[in-house]
Amino acid sequence: MQPTEEQILSEYRELVKARLSLNSELQELLDYLPDSEYELILYMASVKIWKGAVPPPPKDFKPGSGNVELGMYLYWINNSNLLNLSEFTPEQQRNIKLLMMVMSGQMSKSLMTSVNYDFFKTNELIYSDGTVLSFEKYADFDQGWVIAFLNLVETLLRDLWYNNSVFPTATPVIPLKGATAGKLSIAVLGDWGTGNNISQAVMNKIVSLKPDYILHVGDTYYSGTPLATDPNGNYYYHAGEEQVNLLKQWPPVWYGRSFSINSNHEMYSGANGLFITALRANANPPGLGSPFSLQKGAGCFALTFADWTLFGLDSAYYGTVKDAFMSGSIGASNGTQSNFIRSLKPNPKKTMIFTHHNGFNYDCSGSTALWAQVKGALGADPYAWYWGHVHNGIVYKSPITIPNAPPFPGFTTNAYCRCLGHAAIPYGPASALNGKPLDWRATNPLPGKPKQLANGFAVLSFESTNNQVTNITERFYDISTSQQPSWTKRIL
Repeated sequence: MQPTEEQILSEYRELVKARLSLNSELQELLDYLPDSEYELILYMASVKIWKGAVPPPPKDFKPGSGNVELGMYLYWINNSNLLNLSEFTPEQQRNIKLLMMVMSGQMSKSLMTSVNYDFFKTNELIYSDGTVLSFEKYADFDQGWVIAFLNLVETLLRDLWYNNSVFPTATPVIPLKGATAGKLSIAVLGDWGTGNNISQAVMNKIVSLKPDYILHVGDTYYSGTPLATDPNGNYYYHAGEEQVNLLKQWPPVWYGRSFSINSNHEMYSGANGLFITALRANANPPGLGSPFSLQKGAGCFALTFADWTLFGLDSAYYGTVKDAFMSGSIGASNGTQSNFIRSLKPNPKKTMIFTHHNGFNYDCSGSTALWAQVKGALGADPYAWYWGHVHNGIVYKSPITIPNAPPFPGFTTNAYCRCLGHAAIPYGPASALNGKPLDWRATNPLPGKPKQLANGFAVLSFESTNNQVTNITERFYDISTSQQPSWTKRIL
């Protein structure tokens, strides 16, 4: 017998009450939404599209305390009737609305107005970081994102974190071998797991280049959910995203020659989809297992080629609920990942880092905790660092100076730092990058979308002699009409 509406409502109220009594995580997360909404309101006012008087800010609001990407969540939670829930069962529709009702009772009222909300029904804005603000599928105000947020709330309320919040300790070291002796190529892409025609076009281009390996630095959308039949999977909306948007899209030839890293979106479903469905999958095509079988179910690993070490690090598992895992962390200085890095005694000058989260602010305005954590474990800055998370293609200058931005100190580094979080999500020119210390940024238009830019990826090529890497060349490609790389640089 299905529980009644009153029983479900009572369950959610008790879960919220219990969570609030344990710690402040839930309240901090809910408080993040009014700040995020106000960041959106301020931006709309700054570009002169906000209609009416700009309301006063939420209590204790400070610029930068929210994130425009979450700018519509509070309005939807306060106006659940605006959501098209037809893809869900009647029971799921009921539960979504009841959960929103309980959440709204713990938050301030939305300051968004209907006339300003309606602007995005027929218009799109390109935010300063290149984010597309519109209702387009996978753009920032696609309603699927608020469902992902509800999955995060379900994870938090029911304590559904993978492995009971204990980071998996398996840390494999994986020797890489290219098809040609002394040569190796790795395609690197980020924020790719949409399962749509854009992600498929990007993967098709990768396949045409025939790299030896493919490395995904994370994000399967909307929240990387496990199958409904997997442990905890029955609690999530849009169950099976990791299967449908990642595994089923992965080219069979690269099964067993691929890697995937944890991300903020996969943490919304407690990382269950990544660790249970993807990394240990009995995936399609049948019998091949997981595309990422070399990882042995681990979220942290080291790849070796000749005298170089490439670390795939989980920057999401140790993130925080209060900002919806938007900030990266590899955990404590004596934790699993830091100890793993130190245990291999790598030469920082022959080390690359791959994470989902960025090591410093995308616009070079300040550092992050993640940079100091990785440097502390490695003993120095890495030779190169590739990340996603920011939906753009960016090649930063080397050396680069990042200024002080308390609480994180500034620094100057010779590391080659690159962002490649532009493999599938809609994005456009980032005005905040104008005048910044960059060597290259994505500029090729996306065919058929005049305001948006072409999605892409990078390929790293290594050459070695006598077990010494002698040449590393990076190439950035996209799915525009150009068949040649948009950026090429020999970095060793």
